Amino acid sequence: MESQTIQIVSLTEQGLERSKVEVSPYEFTIATRAKWEIVVADEDMTIAKGAFEKIRIKEITLQHDLLALLCAFSPHALVSVVRVGSGDGVAPVEVDRCIKSAYILAQDTGEIKEGDLLGVLNVLPIMFTREAKKPIAIKD
Repeated sequence: MESQTIQIVSLTEQGLERSKVEVSPYEFTIATRAKWEIVVADEDMTIAKGAFEKIRIKEITLQHDLLALLCAFSPHALVSVVRVGSGDGVAPVEVDRCIKSAYILAQDTGEIKEGDLLGVLNVLPIMFTREAKKPIAIKD
């Protein structure tokens, strides 16, 4: 597999940060066993129809070699979860991750309450089928 140089863009307290990294595509096998992790609001929020917001959620810990995919069905009447984040920049699958926030899109105006079910993650164990090349940081 051919390597390529990319830039990882992260948001830091100082603003956007770009890091050059050499990467290679991965090949992996997804297990036939999976589990659900629930995405639950950890704060109250008023949201307007059409708004895209970041909301704090109850922490979800994912061990390395687990792939998380958002369920296509939205259990909340007002919002859909578009993505989740760790708040720590890039979260590669080779390391343990802690999900602390969700990015939501509102279909209607209303209130989100702490404890509301916002979404579901389908969590699948994966196994690399070839030796995965770890990303290599490139110094300028």
